[in-house]
Amino acid sequence: MSGLSQAGRDVLDEGRFCYLSATTDHGPHVTPVVFVLEDGAVWATTARGTAKARAWKTDSSAAGLVQHGGKAVAFRGTVTPYDIFDRATWSSAIRRAPSLMRAAARFTLKNARYFAGYARDVRSLPLSWTPPARLMVSVELQAAVVLDLESGTVEDRWGRWGRRASGRSTFRSSRGSDLAGQGAFREVRGALGSSGRGVLGLRGSAGPVVLPAAWVRAASEGAYYAVLPRSFLALAGANLTPMAALVLDRTSAWRAARMRGMLIQGQAEAFLPDTLRSGRAALLATARRAGPLPSDPAVVRVRPQRAMWWKGWASGTVRRR
Repeated sequence: MSGLSQAGRDVLDEGRFCYLSATTDHGPHVTPVVFVLEDGAVWATTARGTAKARAWKTDSSAAGLVQHGGKAVAFRGTVTPYDIFDRATWSSAIRRAPSLMRAAARFTLKNARYFAGYARDVRSLPLSWTPPARLMVSVELQAAVVLDLESGTVEDRWGRWGRRASGRSTFRSSRGSDLAGQGAFREVRGALGSSGRGVLGLRGSAGPVVLPAAWVRAASEGAYYAVLPRSFLALAGANLTPMAALVLDRTSAWRAARMRGMLIQGQAEAFLPDTLRSGRAALLATARRAGPLPSDPAVVRVRPQRAMWWKGWASGTVRRR
């Protein structure tokens, strides 16, 4: 992590949540986790049976995003799991025992308020959220960038990143089916509203990347639009894979039981308004519904194929009709 600037270290030290990704058959799988920075790595925990834990067994690449104040750090790295019930991880645990012990101690200290929240809600706490059902992972940082969220600029970069964004040459809105879901899914989607700030997960020529973005739901299209500075999208590289993820959520200062959110996975199309041959006005009209536009915007349309929702400890998956 020697290439990361002090500004980047400050964000990773002070930020509360890390949006951490894994590569799955459905595209990037990105969810918020509490974490700690220790010994050049980001450390976090996850339940043993989660999609991320399963995915990292076949593809150990990961990307993450941490935001604090007006800055953000996006990073990529390699995941190492530490699981007392998986002997395949024991050699790594023994080799890195001092770092693992320091990380576990600092993780507990930094995230003490969330452990207090677990104690408050212990009677409803599912087994998957208790220590015996969880494993620790470290992400060895191989590349990182510091992003200025106000100006939409890349302040500092370390490691391999893309430098050019590309998009489709024309834009046209179209009608489409929506995600099928009732009950808790509709409640969560209603609580999140029709626009806000979110996190976009992509995989491009430079590897996986997780980026901050504004979003707006286009209900008539059955689609979501992510809006971000073109310089941010360029970090993924020009050749994006067709699947993307968009995270919409509301976090809690200390109680996981009050967190709400959705992870949307689906087909993605990138658009650069300044390069469009047709449809620029319509695209910008939609993008403005997400909030004030960056000076040089990029827009990614995500047509959901599936979505995972969470409401405190409860969660579920819905699919397109």
